[in-house]
Amino acid sequence: MNNTSIPQQDHLPFPLFNQRFFGEFSQDQKLIGHLNQLMLHLNHKCTYKWMNQLKSEWTLDNDIRILVITWNMHGMIPGYSLKRLFNIESIHHDLIVIGTQECSRSIAVSLLCESKGSWESKLKDELGKNYVKVQSATLNAMHLIVFAHVLLVPKIKNGRPYTLSQGFMGIVGNKGGIAISVNINEKIFLFANSHLESGQNAEAKRQTQFSKLESHFENEVYSSHKNVPYDYLIWTGDFNSRIDQKITTQTIRNHSDFFGWLSKDQMHLSRNNSLNYQTQFLEGMIFFPPTYKLLEYQNQWAVGNDFRIPGWCDRILFKENKQSKTLSSTQGFNENQPSQIKLQNYDANFDILGSDHRPVFAQFTVSFQ
Repeated sequence: MNNTSIPQQDHLPFPLFNQRFFGEFSQDQKLIGHLNQLMLHLNHKCTYKWMNQLKSEWTLDNDIRILVITWNMHGMIPGYSLKRLFNIESIHHDLIVIGTQECSRSIAVSLLCESKGSWESKLKDELGKNYVKVQSATLNAMHLIVFAHVLLVPKIKNGRPYTLSQGFMGIVGNKGGIAISVNINEKIFLFANSHLESGQNAEAKRQTQFSKLESHFENEVYSSHKNVPYDYLIWTGDFNSRIDQKITTQTIRNHSDFFGWLSKDQMHLSRNNSLNYQTQFLEGMIFFPPTYKLLEYQNQWAVGNDFRIPGWCDRILFKENKQSKTLSSTQGFNENQPSQIKLQNYDANFDILGSDHRPVFAQFTVSFQ
């Protein structure tokens, strides 16, 4: 998307996907018309922030810059370069986190062989010598890996992986989640990746799965970091959220109301209605088309025999655990204290083909001041 298509100020954090902003934004009919035309024809062009020079040094006075990616890979490893996904030649990130679902192999094959060695090797080759693997986690076809720039590595310790299966009988990892916690300059970061129940009518089950995963990971981090809770949680995944209305192939061909679809997104409806599902999490405003279900090697909706109602399945949520600050403060907990984690960008990359999903990425800054 061109920078001129959405009124943003670079020094401000990215707008959040909530009812207030969504309601105000949806009143701009000229802008909505532009977005509808851009998005529903699937010619969306993503934008990265801070096209900057590489940092020469890392100090405690700087923000840490984080790139987080989620991608359902549809059981393959791309044979092409992923330079357009990372853009490391022109953009510097201190931390790169990649959460994938249906990674390397199908879910069925991954039950027998869940190794993600080939995928990790490709990522290492793509990122080059300036990035070092901190930790990875695998569960069936899910994978999560954290890379740090060599300048940041001395500030990192205690990388820990966690898993929780939520498939058949609670023991099969075709559904569930994985997570990694790392301590960076005495702040605990928790990164999670999940693949929740699929299906148009499975939203209630997805709510239950997410809540159990969140509780499990919080408890695991607390015990593994000497009874200290995490400070920041960033959650990637195929949440399988769908558009909560009847959509046919003919609707897709004729549809012209992108914001009508977005207002019926199941995750948005759940959060807006204060259901027990991601209500404490934040998400950036969505300015990209549904990332599922597309043809594997063309940016066109899959409207054949394998048609599915489109959805913003692939999402990135985040929150700061402000409760943790009470452990080191005598002033008590203040809900209104400023957040140290700021979302700077949220977008999807429709240049990366090979799957029926398209990758979604977010860029964050976290201040240690």
